[in-house]
Amino acid sequence: MSKKWIVMMVAVAMAIATIAVAGVAGAQSPTISQTPDDTWMTNSGGKVYAVIRSGDYIYVGGQFNSIRSGPTGQSFAATNLARFDANTGVGDPTWTPDVTGADPTKTKVYSLAASNGKIWVGGNFSAVDGVARRNLAAVSPSTGVVDPNVDPVVGTETSIVRAMIASDQKVYIGGAFGTVDGKGRRNLAAINPTTGNLDLIWKPKVDKIVWSLAFSCDNATVFAGGKFLNAASSGSTTFEARQFLARFDATSGVLHPWAVPPGSFQNTSEVASDLAVTCDRITSGFLGPNFLRSFRLDNGNTGSVVWEYKTGGEVQTAAMLGPDKVIVGGHFSQLKDGVKRTRIGMINLSDGSVDPSWAPPVSGKFLGPWDLLVDDNHLYVGGEFTSVAGLPRYNFTRFTLTP
Repeated sequence: MSKKWIVMMVAVAMAIATIAVAGVAGAQSPTISQTPDDTWMTNSGGKVYAVIRSGDYIYVGGQFNSIRSGPTGQSFAATNLARFDANTGVGDPTWTPDVTGADPTKTKVYSLAASNGKIWVGGNFSAVDGVARRNLAAVSPSTGVVDPNVDPVVGTETSIVRAMIASDQKVYIGGAFGTVDGKGRRNLAAINPTTGNLDLIWKPKVDKIVWSLAFSCDNATVFAGGKFLNAASSGSTTFEARQFLARFDATSGVLHPWAVPPGSFQNTSEVASDLAVTCDRITSGFLGPNFLRSFRLDNGNTGSVVWEYKTGGEVQTAAMLGPDKVIVGGHFSQLKDGVKRTRIGMINLSDGSVDPSWAPPVSGKFLGPWDLLVDDNHLYVGGEFTSVAGLPRYNFTRFTLTP
């Protein structure tokens, strides 16, 4: 090979490398409108715990009895489950499968997922549209009709399905339960999305409630967050220490060796509330002592703490906004370094600092946001509130994103 050709090849390689680096450096998170969109919402006394998108609709679950256009506008009855047009934000009165239970004060939809042409519903309930279902069901995304093949009995009447995520192969559930269809499943289980049957292979366990679930960036593993202190692989009777966070193989349920180092937490009474995941990081609020922490995923099996700080109230939900911003919601009044934020804020993933560019207050109720969803065009917020940026928004709202 001639010297001239070698020089040319090196120049081309350097140019390609420069473009690649520029592409990474140029990647940035979108901006968010300071004012929420004019979309429909729930009744003022309601709560929204779960928000997902499937197709052209946004589905919400919680504890409410109606969907309305505003405080005094149009409305229709909906019991704990509803959907909105993803484009217009208008509620859909033709899709209202009622989720009910013996005690309406305890009946709640905590989690939602979409898989295999079904909307999966988890929480604490005993029936959907009058069809008996204990804490887990699936309904048609077009009609809301209950799927007759999905009828696993999850735990007891007091059990809950607190978290749920889904792939084409499995619907993963987490919460507070000991059995599914009479088979031992300690706070974690998976359902076959095609047949509706309990997955007999994926059966890891943790010793206390699972509050949240999330996939790793390659979908090969499943993260669980909650109140637990120990976890075990599918089929194993031996627990290993995993304080509040654990990672499992998505196919086999084998406990992954990744772990947060011992001594990383101040006490044993925290709860990992929600999980915002990238290929390099996992970030979560911790209920109880009010901490927000980010851990490494790019350091082998050691999930060391990158940054942490105490917040002025609990961070109940977190979601990635692009590659380098995290939206957090809860009932806090301040974030890092005492920066004031009323129940919602945007932080920089690199160091946890508060982004000064976005600060719409969420108010009217104490607890604030419970779930966040980011799609291509919007940030959706569900929770307990009646006002966002000074405008009436009952428990559900939407912000437009700008690339």
